[in-house]
This record gives sequence, C-alpha cells and structure tokens, in this order.
Amino acid sequence: MLSKIIINISLINDITSKEFKDSVDLGDKNSKTLGFLPKAAFEKYAKQNQLIGAFDKHSKTLLGYLLYRISFNKVTIVHLCIDQTKRNNRTASKLVDYLKKNSKQYEGIKLSCRNDYGIDSVWEKLNFVPIKEKIGRSKRKLPLTIWWFPHYQHNLLTQISDYELNNKIVAVIDMNVFIDIKEEREEESLALKSDWLLSEAILYYTREIHVEINRAKTAEQKKSSRKLLSYFKDLPFKDEKEFLEVLEILKDKFPVKHKNDKSDLNHIAYAICGGAQYFITRDNEVLKIMIFTRFNLMIYRPSDFITHLDENLQVSKYKPELLIGTSINTKRVTAENIDLYTEIFLKPNEKKISFQKTIRDSMSYPDNFELITITKEEQLLAFIAFNRVSKDKLEIPIFRFLNNSLKVTLIKHMLFKSILTAINEKRTHIEIQEKQLEGDITSVIQEARFVKINNIWEKINIKSVLDIKELLSKVETQSGIKSILTKVNEKLKATGNNSEFVIKYNYERHLSPLKIIDLEIPTYIVPIKPQWAEQLFNDKSNEKLNLFEPKYELLLNRENVYYRSSSPNILQAPARILWYSSGNKSTKTGGSIIASSYIDEVFVDRPKTLFKQFEKLGIYTWKDLSKTAGNKDKIMAFVFSDTELFHKPISLKRINDVFENLENKSFMIVAPLKIKTETYVTIYKEGIGL
Repeated sequence: MLSKIIINISLINDITSKEFKDSVDLGDKNSKTLGFLPKAAFEKYAKQNQLIGAFDKHSKTLLGYLLYRISFNKVTIVHLCIDQTKRNNRTASKLVDYLKKNSKQYEGIKLSCRNDYGIDSVWEKLNFVPIKEKIGRSKRKLPLTIWWFPHYQHNLLTQISDYELNNKIVAVIDMNVFIDIKEEREEESLALKSDWLLSEAILYYTREIHVEINRAKTAEQKKSSRKLLSYFKDLPFKDEKEFLEVLEILKDKFPVKHKNDKSDLNHIAYAICGGAQYFITRDNEVLKIMIFTRFNLMIYRPSDFITHLDENLQVSKYKPELLIGTSINTKRVTAENIDLYTEIFLKPNEKKISFQKTIRDSMSYPDNFELITITKEEQLLAFIAFNRVSKDKLEIPIFRFLNNSLKVTLIKHMLFKSILTAINEKRTHIEIQEKQLEGDITSVIQEARFVKINNIWEKINIKSVLDIKELLSKVETQSGIKSILTKVNEKLKATGNNSEFVIKYNYERHLSPLKIIDLEIPTYIVPIKPQWAEQLFNDKSNEKLNLFEPKYELLLNRENVYYRSSSPNILQAPARILWYSSGNKSTKTGGSIIASSYIDEVFVDRPKTLFKQFEKLGIYTWKDLSKTAGNKDKIMAFVFSDTELFHKPISLKRINDVFENLENKSFMIVAPLKIKTETYVTIYKEGIGL
C-alpha cells in the first residue's frame, strides 16, 4: 500500500541514468501545469547537482523530483513534481526538507505558483508564505503568487538585536489588529500608531500574516495589505524545528478547529520563537489562551497593552524610593569584562570596533577616566564614563542606559551626580559627548537644563551670586556662557514667553548653582521637623547608594515633594526656599537653616488625591500624611528640586542676627515665612561658603 512506501531522497546527476530519464519523462507528462522544460535544461541542472529525486526504497521507482536553480543568493524551485499515482506519501515534503537542509548558506527558497491551481495549502504546510503576486508569462496572463521560505542569517537585518530586546518593548500584532490599522477602524488598534508608544515599543508582524493576506478576495486587497507591511517590522524566523516543536505544544493545549485557529497558533508560535514579549490581538478566543511561563509571552488586546505600557512608563518616570536600601551598586569596567559590556551596550548600526576603542582608550588613562556600570542583583542597568582630562571640564563620552523600570530615575541621578561632581571638583563645564542618545534620555537631559550645542549637550556651573549686569559681563569674556544663554534666549523667544523675569530665572536655573541677586522671585524660609529633615537631607545613611558619595552633601533625589498644612497659603511657584530644621529636645540641638531649594509647583487638594499623585516622591507614608492632614479636607504639597545642602548650617543665633539687621524683626517661625531677597542671599552665601 502507498502508506507503507519508504522514501529515499538522493541527487540525480547522471544524465545517462534511468532515474534521469524517468525525471524528464515525468516532467514532460506534467508540462501543462509545470511549464515545458527542454531536456537540455534538465541536463544542466542535473550536472550542477540541482535535481533531487524521491524513490521507493524497495522498487527504486521514481516517485517525484525537485529541480531548482540559484541566483542572487536565493534558491528558486523550478519544478516540484510528484507522480499522480504515487501521492499522499509526504513525498513533496521530504523533497523540500532535503532542499531546506542543504541550502542553508543561501538567503532562502522561493517559488512561483499559479493561483488557479488551488494548492495554497500545500505550500502553507511546507512553511512557505505568499509574499507577492505577479502576472504570469502565459498567453492568458494568469496571476502567480510568489512563495518564500527564509533561511535565518545571523546579521542585523534578520534578528532582533540585544539592544532592541533590552531597550524596547517587542510586540507582535496579529491580522485583525493589522486590518484595523489598514482600514482605520477600531480606535484601540489605531492608538498603537501613537508617537509616544512607537518611541517605546517596536511593532512586528510574523510571517503568518502573509498567509492571511493571501486569503483576501481580490488582488487589490492583497496588494494594499502588503504595501502596509512596510510600516512594521518582520519578526525574524530563526529555526523551523523550534517553531514546529512549539506549535505542537500549543496544538496539544489549544486544539485547532478552524483555519483561523491554525493561523492564530502559528502567529503565537512564531512570536515565541522570534523572542517577542507581547502578542496583541482583539480575537477573544486568542485572548483566552494562557501562555505557559516557559514561553514568556504575554497576550493583550490593544487597549490593555497600551494601558500596561503606560503604567510601566509612569511607574518608571521617577522612583527614588527604590534606590534606597536596594542592591543597586556600581562596578568598575575591567579588561576581563570589556567584551561583555561592549556587546550589551552596543547600539544598532554602531561599529563595534569604534565603541570598544572608546572604552579601551578610557581604560588606558585611569587617572583621568572613570568607567562604571550600574547593576541591580547582577542585572546591568547603565554604563557611564567620566573624562577629567580637561582641568575645567567634566566630559561624559559614554552615557548609556538599558531599558528597565529604573531607567529614567538612574538617568536623573547620574545627571545630578555629574553636576555635583563638577561643582565639587571646581569644574565649570559639563559636556555629554555620547552620540548614541535615545529620545527618552535626551528629554531628561533637557529637563536637567543641559543645552545642545554642536551636537554636544552642555551645562555650565557658576558657583556665585551675581546681579544681571555682572553676569552679562561674564558673557562677553566667556564664549561658553554666551553660547548657553543664546540657546536659552532662542528657546524662550520661540515660546513667546521671554519677559525679564523669565529670562533671568532661566539664566539662573541653566547656570546653577548661580543666584542672580536682582531676580525678583519669591523667597521663603520653610520649617521642617528634624525627623523629616534627617530623611530628606541627611546623606550619611549606609542604606543609600555608594555611587552618590556622602562627601557631595546633597540630596540623593534631584526633585522631591513635601507636604504641609495648606494654611497659611502663601507659597508660590517658582520660588527659592531655605529649609529651617527645628531644634531637637532629645539631642539638645538648636534649630538651623540647613539647605536651599527651588519650589517648582504648589498643589492644594485632598490628602488622598495628593498622596496618589506623588506617592513615588517624598518620604511620607499614607500614615504620616494622614497624621499631618488631621481632620482637614485639604493640604498642601509642593515639588522642590536642585537642593543644595549647606556646608555650614546657619544657627538660630545667626538667623536672629540677620533678621534684626535685614528684616527689622525677630525670627519666629511656625509656618512658611516670606523673606527679603537680601536676607536669602546673606544666609545662602554663608551656608555654601561664598
């Protein structure tokens, strides 16, 4: 019986053999469907070992043959012919498997097949996908479909890079979401085109989508769908064996009942094998599938995926509380681990040799360069290099962060660290020279008031108290300051908000820790209880990161929030503030002014509303906030930033002296107290040692 035939596959390269003659005869017999091929052509392919035969092991009878050619690094099947009386023995599959196994050095295998033959299912079973249509050469000009099977080539064009896997969300869309986008239906699917989402995630399709596109009723529908595919990325098809193994596991758990079910499982199997993290669909049946933990793939509908992504982004925006008491630490780069860091932090289209040269050059001068990586529980998070070759400048040639929940927080901390490092080392300039910066990193850099000049992000630190005339005189003698302020002016002019106050305020913040004396900005002293001051301002805790050394004596967090009673409601934003820590009876210490900050925003609202809004900032728990709020319906929260801890706390006695001389009154404080700019400047200068 046919079902018991044992098939042998072998090359037919002897043109005088019976096997060759039988192949030519079988081809001539089926020339109406295959197209006529002269004997000379058969001979040419046979001599080039491009004619494969399938034989009955016992009778040696020819069951079928496969004839192919090679051009442009692709294999093209010219004939796949099975004797009509000897079909249903997986003969075609065995011939194609032999070709796949012995042509892996090429890009892939393609073939053309007339649409009216109705054998699409044959090519689908052989894991070919229909990629386009063309008009045939016959007199009737009947349409042909081009079918394709790729061989996985390990290069940047055929894989998801480690960089993308570490820094981007890799998500696969299925056919229904694809059609939603194509036909501009279903808002939740169209939302996947949002700029913010595309900056965080890469949307892929699997090769199964070609099969589903091919089921369209008209050639025009197929053509328009294939055109839209160019807006997405093709998920790499790496290993047919792995795909088939995963597919069998899925079929065992989720049996195929319909043709669409088969495509759904193919999509998922391709997504798993291709390394995707998410599969996006609106198919309710697919959404019911619970992927096993071992496959590490999550299935979401578009709206849920967007919500999930947005929540993760919001959570990762700023997480100072995660940095305290965690296992985050720094590690110096050594010759032993340079290859590891190069591979992990190398960017797409960046030359490995160039990046490694930067690292090696830096390691060659340990007195001037500091290379560190940041890790959490052995997971790499960031890679930064400081260059101290220039006396007045801190250069940052490497500033790279992998995608994780702490990414934005770490970027903010490292920018703050660079500013504090430069100030403490009396360096006036900071330059971020990293050329491979992603959009989210540049956004945080801009927030830290760095300015882009000639493709380098620059920050100038002026540790001084000047009036605007003195500052502008510096501009004339120092081109760096002039360049910074020119960019600031251009930005303000573009926004139309360039009043005298706004200009001076932006000058001061961009050139921090500069203070402009004649900036007419509200100035306050804000009382804070010792226990909160200890947690906010004391940087001696062993729980904190060793990369933020206590010697810098500044806040770990660049920005934070503080809650207090909403009465009296005198605080405004923006404003400068001095922090007054009240005395501690148990330690018999008197009160003192210990730090300076800026108020960026002030909010008055219900306690729960504010706590929810700012629970990722500050040091209050809900229990603390409830106690502060008492029975009040509303409380105040203000966001403050760029805190400078005083080298010399200003004692209560000294505060009283300043108040008597400049405020003409005694110093008493139980709530925020507005003061004169002259008072602020006097206390500030003493506190930072000017």
